Amino acid sequence: MVKSKIANLGLWICILPVCLLAGCSTLFAPQELSENYALADGVRCDAPAVVDGDLETTSESRRIVISLPEAKPIRRVIIHSPNVSNFILYESIGAEGQWRIIKSVKGNKLDKIVVSTQVTTDKIRIYVSDTRGSRFVNPGTMIDETGRRNLFTRKVDTRPVIQEIELYGLVDSVDKIDLQAPLF
Repeated sequence: MVKSKIANLGLWICILPVCLLAGCSTLFAPQELSENYALADGVRCDAPAVVDGDLETTSESRRIVISLPEAKPIRRVIIHSPNVSNFILYESIGAEGQWRIIKSVKGNKLDKIVVSTQVTTDKIRIYVSDTRGSRFVNPGTMIDETGRRNLFTRKVDTRPVIQEIELYGLVDSVDKIDLQAPLF
């Protein structure tokens, strides 16, 4: 217990001169969003309408892959859609076809979906598994190839409508301090 208090005191002794010389705002600089990486030159997407910056153009694709020209630190993904309910957001982990789940969302009711994350990747994939407006139709029977009757319910899916996908990193919102400049 005493050792940890001494260690904490030592940490503050190291930090205090930096705060006084450079200002605490430099150490704890507020962050703001970068430009939308999805609109940058060289971006490829298998549904180009979702990365054109126009909310009036849409895609009805259930699976969309956005490829950036180089790996970027992505901190926020924004999906504009009036009917996406369940989806999984993935990041590429290097080798072709290998993906890791960033977030799985079920029961979304928002038209603007904001996903905060901390990944560095050059590809993002979204897979929409369900939409608002999907419904089950009345049960029925189906006769299979053996002649047996099978009871079933059938789900009628509404196609997803995705207007735009935005990808953002973070940038410092304060200018870098020149440590060589005089303080006064």
